[in-house]
Amino acid sequence: MDDHVYALVTPLGTSALKHILHSWKSFTGHQIQRKRTHTGRVWQDEYLDRMVRDENELFEKLNYIVNNPWKRWPDLEDYRWVWSTQP
Repeated sequence: MDDHVYALVTPLGTSALKHILHSWKSFTGHQIQRKRTHTGRVWQDEYLDRMVRDENELFEKLNYIVNNPWKRWPDLEDYRWVWSTQP
């Protein structure tokens, strides 16, 4: 999306989600600033997390994420940032 990110992640080991997001935001923020000569903050401090409780909810959330770009841009033919992997 042009102003937010959706991701389904499974933290491995004892890494807390807030540490994973801090690392992700730090890396991507620096890359965006470098490549687009952007200065200032890229990401907001807060985030919304939601634990997926079962397989049905997992597929519901995945379907929402995959189809979300076409809600924003109905005439879109392809969206290269939508991808998923199977465990």
